[in-house]
Order: sequence, then structure tokens, then C-alpha cells
Amino acid sequence: MSYDSGSVFILPDPLAEWPWKRNISPHYLQTQAESSAWIRSFNGLPPHVQRALHLGEFELLASLAYSLESKDVIRAGCDYIILFALFDEYSDVMTPHEVRQLAMMVMDALQNPDKARPAGECVLGEIARQFWQSSLKFASEGARRRFIKGFDEYTTKVVEEAQDRVQDLIRNIDDYILFRRSAVGMKATYVFIEFSLDLPDESFEHPIIQRLTDTSSDLIWLINDMYSYNVEQARGENHNIVASLMHHKNIGVNEAMEWVGDYCSKLTRNFLNDLRDVPSFGEELDGQVQHYLNGLAYCVRGNDSWSFETRRYFVEGGLDIQKTRRVVLLPRRNLQINEDVLDGVL
Repeated sequence: MSYDSGSVFILPDPLAEWPWKRNISPHYLQTQAESSAWIRSFNGLPPHVQRALHLGEFELLASLAYSLESKDVIRAGCDYIILFALFDEYSDVMTPHEVRQLAMMVMDALQNPDKARPAGECVLGEIARQFWQSSLKFASEGARRRFIKGFDEYTTKVVEEAQDRVQDLIRNIDDYILFRRSAVGMKATYVFIEFSLDLPDESFEHPIIQRLTDTSSDLIWLINDMYSYNVEQARGENHNIVASLMHHKNIGVNEAMEWVGDYCSKLTRNFLNDLRDVPSFGEELDGQVQHYLNGLAYCVRGNDSWSFETRRYFVEGGLDIQKTRRVVLLPRRNLQINEDVLDGVL
């Protein structure tokens, strides 16, 4: 592997054949203002977390990914993606034991949204509680159940990721792909597409619908890994498909990026082929199924667009990089976390 800072690598366009174009909710500005005011009302967020929220503009991600949804669902999606990002930022600097405690706290808040949080607890518990208490007003029963199950699976995988980090483990390619499918949290994230739907479990469990869901999820985490690779390698992080390919295949960054791009092209073709074979679920359900599938597709496109329109992965020139696909490799640096980062977290 080579980490020659200053060299240029090329980002493939993973959605070159994706028919769904960028689409943003008409409720973006209003929900952005409301959600931003809500998260600013909480005290105690560490400086590095506040910086991540500022650079990430996660309300934009929600408005791009859930662009077909109502204002209420967009607002719930904004708050959720902020919670998701906060959990990610907190857990990134924790030991596996600390991440496990954080996961238990957040899951308790989600499962008991009407229960007051203990005094002195990390603010993330109250953020999770308020988010879910508010969101329950707009979620169907099935969506509620699937969200709790999906977010619990996600937090469990984040604990495993912390264990990998402590061991400086770079999973082999097949193992990493299987792990990342659960660790990306898309089972919970996709639930907001179905908030207003009344689809039975049998619809979601149909093999073709399941494949479409899994394929779109794979596209999202592969896109995320490609675009986040530069800032992650600069921090010395290895939990990324590009890092795994470079390590286990002994190839350079451009070859690894090309591999991921080809894989995304294959997934795109699989998605479009499966979409043509979606069966009818009956007149009452077909429209809802179509809404769900379009929602998956816009989630994929929304994640791709957001990556270039904010500074989370490309601090400067994101829109130019989106056009040229050329990225300058950042130098490695030691990531120093202030000693007070974890004060009061647990």
C-alpha cells in the first residue's frame, strides 16, 4: 500500500447509470431551521461533536434522502440523522466497553421515550428520547417495530467496530462486506420511507423487495466508504472497504477505487433488473410498494449528492470534485482528542 500525501486519486462515479436524479424536499429550509434549533437547545456536546454537526449539515442529507416524504417525516428524519451522527462521533473515541454502555443507554431511551432520563447522564440519552417521542406521532406500528430492531442491530455492530479499532484489525474483503451491511444502519434509516405506509411484513420480506433493499443499502455504504476514505486514512483509520482492498490485495488507492466503482456498477444493474420483476401485491398495496422503492432510490442518490455538497468528507471544493472526480491525498496526522471529550459521557 502507498500513502503518498499530495498525490491524486480518482473517484469513480458509482451512480453513472442511476436513473434517479438529485431531488430535495420543499420542506428543507423549514425543517433545517427547526431541527437545528432543537439540537442547539442541548448543552454538553463536546467541541469535536459540534464541529462534526457543523460540517455535516445533516438536515440537508435528510431532505435529499427522504425527498418524497411529508414535512413531519422530513423533520423526524433530520433529528434521526443528527442522532445517528452523534452516536457515531461519540463512539469513535471510546473503548468497546464505553461504546457498549452508550448503546445500552440510547436503546433504553428509545424503548422508553416517556421515561425521564437519569440526572447526570450523557446528553445523548435525552436527545434520543426526545427524537423518538416526537417521531412516534407519525410512524406506523410496523415502522416503529422495525426501527427499534434496526437501530439495536446498528449499535451492536458499532461495539464490534470499536473492538476492531482497538485491535487495529483490517477485516478481509468478504468479512468486511458482510459486517458493513449491518454496521451501516440502513435498516433503521430506511424506516422513515415507510412512516406513512401501511405495508404488511410479507411485502418487506418478499425476496425481490429484500434484494432491492439490500442492494440499495450496499450502494450507500460503498459510496460512503469511497468518499470518506481520504479523511479516514488521514486519521489512520482502517475500517473502510478501500483500506481493506489495499491491504489484502496489496494494491494502490486508484486500483481499490476502481474495484469499488465496478462493484457499484454491478449493483446498479442488479437493482434495475430486480425492479422490473417486482410483483403485484394487490391494488391497495402496489402504490405503497412503489413509494417505498422510489424512496430507496432517492436515499442512494441523496447520500451521493450530500457527500459533495457539505464539508464532512471534502472540506474544500466538494462540488468541483464531484465534476472532476480528482482528489488530493491528505497527509497522515495524529488525531488528538482532548482529555475532556469523554467527561460526563457515561
